[in-house]
Amino acid sequence: MKNGLLLATLLLVTACGSPKPDLVTKCMFEVQPTGQYISTDLDSPTVVPGENGTQAGADALNECIRQKASQA
Repeated sequence: MKNGLLLATLLLVTACGSPKPDLVTKCMFEVQPTGQYISTDLDSPTVVPGENGTQAGADALNECIRQKASQA
């Protein structure tokens, strides 16, 4: 249990240190698409529909991510 908590903490710290996954998170809150989406590439973040996600939702998220990346 303790090792699992440590691993989860390290993963969160690592993810927080990278600005690109943060773009996906920000856009998830902005766009608020229904369903789940899967990030395909951390170097150039894009998402694809996951469980109950839609292509329209993925397209909206990807557009938001591109806009935020160009502003950074």
